Amino acid sequence: MDKEKQSSMYPSDTVSMSFRFSGKALQWLHGTTIDDGGKETSNFTLFDDLLSGMLFVSGESNGFRRPLVLSAGQAQYSEKRLSSRWNMGRKRVRNLLATLTELGLIDTRRSRVASLMTFPCLLEWETTEGCTISNHFYHERRERTRGG
Repeated sequence: MDKEKQSSMYPSDTVSMSFRFSGKALQWLHGTTIDDGGKETSNFTLFDDLLSGMLFVSGESNGFRRPLVLSAGQAQYSEKRLSSRWNMGRKRVRNLLATLTELGLIDTRRSRVASLMTFPCLLEWETTEGCTISNHFYHERRERTRGG
């Protein structure tokens, strides 16, 4: 994957997306991650890469050995594929996914059959036809503060 050209991965029928990020999530998104080859990549680019796998309408996921029927707002993923695309070991990928989950950017569910991801920070998206679709997986997360 050419991480510099990720913006073309969005479906052509999606005009805009609305998000709600916590302060900590925004700080992380504005940071960078260094891959195993020493190349620095924007954290937003990594998040964008995950988001590009999300279905905007219900249907079957593509390119997996065991494709699932997913709802709009879900993505099927593989740690092995992310590891290859991001040039990082699977343990680092797993740690990054855990960080993204802790920040409220994604939720993951893993099973023997498949791994699913949702984006609880995504409120809705708008299509080129002017339809606004609410993300059924959106939920607010409260940032924990020390001492209260």
